[in-house]
Amino acid sequence: MPRVTLTELERYEHQHIITVRATDINYAGHLGNEALLGLVHEARANFLRELGFDTIIGKQASVGLVPRSPVGLIIADLAVNFKAEAFARDQVSVESQVGDIGTKSFRLFHRLRRADEVIALVETGLVAFSYQERKPVPLPAEFLNGLQEYRKAKMESAG
Repeated sequence: MPRVTLTELERYEHQHIITVRATDINYAGHLGNEALLGLVHEARANFLRELGFDTIIGKQASVGLVPRSPVGLIIADLAVNFKAEAFARDQVSVESQVGDIGTKSFRLFHRLRRADEVIALVETGLVAFSYQERKPVPLPAEFLNGLQEYRKAKMESAG
């Protein structure tokens, strides 16, 4: 069976430094796969905070008498390529980059590094989700605007 192969990007817009905890270590003595996803989740939450959001990225537009409902993000798909081990107390840089943006979803790429060594590459597909209706909905305009402003500021600071 062919292996899923992710490609390291040339640049990442966001960086979050995390220390690997003793509870992140599995029976083999290194960072466990489920703990790696926890590090990615923490970095994504930090990225969303920098955009001015938390787990709720907006409100769905009102339709008639139906009130505006909270819209969050759910992971629709996920791919991970492990490149190296990480151990307790390692300082890991989780770098993130937004990819393709659609009407209801977008891609988010991550590179986890310890110093200059890549530990893993991760790609997620995130979908806007109405918790009231229990279904995917369009990405809220306020989220898209926040994302565009963030990217514009990053491009200006990069020079």
